Amino acid sequence: MKDIEQTLKELEKKKKKRLLMACSKMKSQKILKVDRTEYQETADVIRSDQVPAAAIVEYFSDKHFYNWYKKKYLND
Repeated sequence: MKDIEQTLKELEKKKKKRLLMACSKMKSQKILKVDRTEYQETADVIRSDQVPAAAIVEYFSDKHFYNWYKKKYLND
């Protein structure tokens, strides 16, 4: 049973990573600039699933924020 739970957690993590990578490739109609002092707060909100995919695309339109987020959370 624990093996199944562990596998499900891993699959969910991979699914979320694929969604975030896909969002980073989409073009946003609105360019959003995330203040450096808000990087961690914004990342926490994204990681806790409180942000819809459209908003993630807007956040990731800030390439500096996206590169920081990718380095911290998406690299294996």
